[in-house]
Amino acid sequence: MAFQTVTISKWADIHEFARHGWLYRGEHCAGRELKTSLQRSCDRHGVLPAKRREVEEALFREFRRAYHHYSAHVPDRKAVVEWLSLMQHHGAPTRLLDFTYSLYIAAYFAVEKGDCNCAVWAVHAPWALQESATILRGAGKSNVERMEKRFVEGDEQVVQALFFEAPYVRAAWPINAFKLNERLRIQEGAFLIPGDVSESFVHNFEALPGHDQRDNVIEIVIPHSERQTAVEAVFQMGISQTSLFPGLDGFARSLDVYHPVVHNPVGWT
Repeated sequence: MAFQTVTISKWADIHEFARHGWLYRGEHCAGRELKTSLQRSCDRHGVLPAKRREVEEALFREFRRAYHHYSAHVPDRKAVVEWLSLMQHHGAPTRLLDFTYSLYIAAYFAVEKGDCNCAVWAVHAPWALQESATILRGAGKSNVERMEKRFVEGDEQVVQALFFEAPYVRAAWPINAFKLNERLRIQEGAFLIPGDVSESFVHNFEALPGHDQRDNVIEIVIPHSERQTAVEAVFQMGISQTSLFPGLDGFARSLDVYHPVVHNPVGWT
């Protein structure tokens, strides 16, 4: 992957990368290829690239057919991103790749279980949006300008034509549902959506001119030696499984990551 990489020497160096207009994603292992859950599922089941759009359509259809059994609120059938974000939220394979507007939430997800050098990917969202828009316009896509403005209710139907109908164009657009689910709000979540699922996420991302420039994309490597410092630092910021996944399950999982009572033996009784 032709992306710029920066390795910080100590946790405190991470602060310089907290920037307005950037999206962040934590990865447990530095250097690992970015993949959507749909790509990982297809890889695992040996689905050929030419068949992946067909698989995505089948998954989307089956989720929508069953969703009403589990929730009283059913999104509008044209609310494509809301449907996809719900699928992502509940663990179904989708073309969405999770990001957050918070560097520190991304860092938490990077270091929570890391047993090696981990990483936070940083993407300048305005750059990704503008380059994707240029590519989609060049391919003859219509209504691209609606995706460059503040997202409003009703705009989601534009996504159908841009990303789910031919011609399929490699791109990576920052996007979110108009109606945010609880987890997206709490985690300050957003997504990058690739334009062509028959290609890998990285190939979609590499279609954006400037992807190899540090002003646009950076893989920030956090050495394993700084993991404990990082975990404790973000805990003091109020970031943990408890805050990111409200409820007893989140609190219980947090005890295995870091809690000062559990992980500081001084004063144990």
